[in-house]
Amino acid sequence: MSLNEDFSSFDQHGEPFLFQQALENIVTDTIHRSEIICRRLGSRLSFLLIGIPRAIASPIDTLSLTNSAALNISTVADNSTNPVEDVKLLTGAFDWKSWNQRADGIRHHVDRAQCMVKLNAVLSAIGPVDQASTNASSGALTLLPTAGALIGAPSKELWMLYKLVPIAGVLSMMLSLGGNIVPTEASGYKKKVPRFSYMGLVRTRSNEVEIEEPEEVLEQEESDSRVFANMVERRAKDLRGGQRFMRVWIGIILQLFWIGVVMVACWFIGSGSILFWWCKGWGWMWLWYLTVAASSILENMAGVPFTDQWTLRVSRAPKVRISEDAPLVRQPKPTAVFWPAEDNLSDVPLDKLKNAPTVQVFEEVPLVRRTASGRPTEILDALRAGFNCTGQVIRDSNEPWSSSRVPFYVIISQEGVSGPHAALRVFSKAFAIGVFVTGTAIFASAQLIAMSMAIAVLCLVLAAGVFGRVIALWMVSEMMKTKPVLHRVVNSRALAAEYIDRILKIDGLVVDVMGHVIVNGRCIQRHNQIFSLASWLGLLAGLFNIGKLTG
Repeated sequence: MSLNEDFSSFDQHGEPFLFQQALENIVTDTIHRSEIICRRLGSRLSFLLIGIPRAIASPIDTLSLTNSAALNISTVADNSTNPVEDVKLLTGAFDWKSWNQRADGIRHHVDRAQCMVKLNAVLSAIGPVDQASTNASSGALTLLPTAGALIGAPSKELWMLYKLVPIAGVLSMMLSLGGNIVPTEASGYKKKVPRFSYMGLVRTRSNEVEIEEPEEVLEQEESDSRVFANMVERRAKDLRGGQRFMRVWIGIILQLFWIGVVMVACWFIGSGSILFWWCKGWGWMWLWYLTVAASSILENMAGVPFTDQWTLRVSRAPKVRISEDAPLVRQPKPTAVFWPAEDNLSDVPLDKLKNAPTVQVFEEVPLVRRTASGRPTEILDALRAGFNCTGQVIRDSNEPWSSSRVPFYVIISQEGVSGPHAALRVFSKAFAIGVFVTGTAIFASAQLIAMSMAIAVLCLVLAAGVFGRVIALWMVSEMMKTKPVLHRVVNSRALAAEYIDRILKIDGLVVDVMGHVIVNGRCIQRHNQIFSLASWLGLLAGLFNIGKLTG
């Protein structure tokens, strides 16, 4: 045995080396040091994230402004100006009950002046570290008025959501946190892309077969209105895509859930914090969110670059018979008129004029549309004035029939804005700026906000904005699988009337436009648009039931 081998199992004190005991000592020392590190690190994290002053929830008697002795700090808060005590309070666990009751004790059962005196006493008792924490919390919340710019840029897809399901579009505007979600330039609505990208937030790859949008085939000397009418006819005859959009209903429920999350977050902040200039107000955070939602809805509706838009709900009609005296809304089809082939027939004897060669000419018969007011007018004005029509249709019970299950939309937009619309856009922009400035001032002047609550509210409100945008785009992607809308931007009102007239000339369609149900060009029913489910639910309301008009 060598010398090294003789002393390999002994340490420097001559005692044998035990590997198991050494490993246990290393593990014990590691655990001990880890506990110290975690304890120190945890105290600092709690100081940054959940540390707030502990406030004793003792009742506060009404203080008299003339009695300075009544302003005893111990009756308002059990805080000490000693920095050591201040740090101890900050490093403690979050006490929601005490934090809430401290604010209630300041603003309840007193007038505005007494409330401000109490608030002054509490702020005087708070130490410098605690004061720095509340100031930092107020500064962090000033980011909320700018949240709308962080959510995302305007998108045409969200305008589609508002037109197809208005209630979902309004909820999306409320979750945009003051941001504009629809394009404000007409060029944003004219771009033709193979498919929507949904800002990269929604899946665009799918194994499902989607309905392709009908292609425009412009023949020689064929007007654009006729081409668009052909697209509408082909889309009506396409029998694919008849789901009831259950996922859209789920999206609306999720939107309501996130609006509820924002309201709850607003309640949390408002219950324990105080505005020094509105000392007694406890719902100031709710007031901020409601004004932001109103500003967003107003700005998005005013920002659409079309003052006049006409929306048609179109579906395939079953075979029915309509009374001949039902108001004819569309322009009649050209009638055949026979004219002499020669221009100068004045010298031809009357007995030979009957045998003169003729040619067949189609003439447009001028339509005299008589509305409820009894005055003849143009098609758009006639629809605005309203047709005095109601009646029944006949459907043979012995004959088979079929119709569409879900309608699709045709939207005609006239480019340009009117004077009142332009004034509304200016007002909405000024209102949005006012809401932004006021919101920033509100959050900057809020007092007694805990850092943990500020971080929680920021996360909840911003998450609601982000997920609200994702949910809206997801609903649009589900609806666009069946191509439920055809949109065309025109330059004049006369051209819009021509487009609508071309569509109404198509036989076999049910067209619901401006409160009139028109089948084969004749008005068979008139309804109130305000109380119609289609005006609020859009595609989710289904199509007009002609079966209830059958005799």
